[in-house]
Amino acid sequence: MKFAKKVFAATALTGFLAIASLGAVQAGDSSPVWKPMKPLYTVSFDVGRKHVLSYFLSKTGQCDLTTLVTDRPGEASKGVDIPVLMTIRFRVQIAGGKSAHLDTAEGKSLEYVCAMDAQTMSVRQANQVASASTYQAK
Repeated sequence: MKFAKKVFAATALTGFLAIASLGAVQAGDSSPVWKPMKPLYTVSFDVGRKHVLSYFLSKTGQCDLTTLVTDRPGEASKGVDIPVLMTIRFRVQIAGGKSAHLDTAEGKSLEYVCAMDAQTMSVRQANQVASASTYQAK
């Protein structure tokens, strides 16, 4: 019975993500191009083994951003017959003219920028770049 519930939940979530991404802007795997966002319109990204859906609402000079991150179907761990799709929801308010980053463990980053009037947002996918400074102990 528990197994059937997990299969149903995974199927329902996959269906929800498929429906939610209909008409969404597809950004691709590595796009330095900024993608526009309007309130309540979704933007969809494949980021490594994860799939990301984002949308926002404009509230009193801020962008109220919601991001859903889930495992991509077909990216199950080896030895697992039926993948369990884990979904995490992030919600953050970004002031007009400011930005926020969502970083992944695979070295990818999504950068979200809220317009000054909070009526539009822009998002792009970028590779995280580690930098090192030279430090000399005395």
